[in-house]
Amino acid sequence: MAVARPKQLDPGTEYRQWCGLARDGKLPRLLLILPPKGDEEVWFGEQVASAAREYLATQDGIDILDIDGGSADFDADSVDSFLNSQSLFATRQALIFSRAAKAITKYPRLAERLLEVAKSGEGPEFMVVHTGASTSKGVKALSATRIKEATKLRFRQLYSDPPPWRPEPDASEAAQFVAAEARLQKITMQRGASGSLVALAGSRPADLLQAINHFSLLGLTSVGEQDVRDVASHSAEGSAFDFADSVLSGDSVSALRLLTKISRQGLRAWGGKRVSIRDAFALLMSAVNSEVTKTAAIIEFMVHTPDLEQAIKASGSRPSKPVISKMQKRLAVCNASHINKINAAILQAEKNLKVEGWRDTAHILEMFVFRVLKRK
Repeated sequence: MAVARPKQLDPGTEYRQWCGLARDGKLPRLLLILPPKGDEEVWFGEQVASAAREYLATQDGIDILDIDGGSADFDADSVDSFLNSQSLFATRQALIFSRAAKAITKYPRLAERLLEVAKSGEGPEFMVVHTGASTSKGVKALSATRIKEATKLRFRQLYSDPPPWRPEPDASEAAQFVAAEARLQKITMQRGASGSLVALAGSRPADLLQAINHFSLLGLTSVGEQDVRDVASHSAEGSAFDFADSVLSGDSVSALRLLTKISRQGLRAWGGKRVSIRDAFALLMSAVNSEVTKTAAIIEFMVHTPDLEQAIKASGSRPSKPVISKMQKRLAVCNASHINKINAAILQAEKNLKVEGWRDTAHILEMFVFRVLKRK
């Protein structure tokens, strides 16, 4: 009977498991974080090393060498000395060797010495060696080792596409990573939210975690697709809400100027990621729709109570002076007829893109502005 192969963990799950072990000090004698066959995601290895540092910070009587092999002033002799002698002031030792590939490439003996010390049972109680991408002789020696004292970790990048047997955006590895990390911060990602975040922020874990921290700072405990789009819109350069305000205020010049800027530069979202104008379409339409809903509520409120400040409060916004000033300018142009025109233009733009298959998103957005703001 054939023995079933153990299921391979995705990078997000594996990193969380190893971070838990590191924080408890339950690491092997030699933990080698090596480059995978595909594209490496350095962030995961850095988090494991960081978790090991957290553990070491709680320990007394331990001599720690935390060294960066990629530093210009790296000293190979300090590593040799640490591995070859017991500290006079501590009974225990630990080594964290970051960006080790550059140092090991220059000093191949370090790889040999790390393996010798691990096998001997003497020296540091654990050594975390994060090589980074490299094909040097020294890194190959570490990668090829079969000594039982060494454990190898290889973190590839998260897949942003869902598996073919479950073609939902939320099913991708990156979206699953978002959902899991959000749960750790007691945030629930509603259906579609994780996939939307990956579509906007990309699949790099540092960028995704930055976005989750943003939700936490806003006090959100449940995040939907609209929350993702709203936060992404506000975090973008050439704000999608500036575009929405221009459309609602009848300022065609500003609206078209923003579209030109976005076409040329994209929207800058979390972590410096640039969102192309095609990907920005959903952000822009979402922002316009959000502002239309808010403005319509204010207009309806003021029919019965002509108090702008109270109307803004009723719409869910804080009536600060800038908000009041912006809304006064908007209401000088925006009435029920203007809102109906915007809603019709949104539907037409969605139809152009999703039904009629127009490929030039910039042109669709320009036509949207012309339909809303053209003069009779």
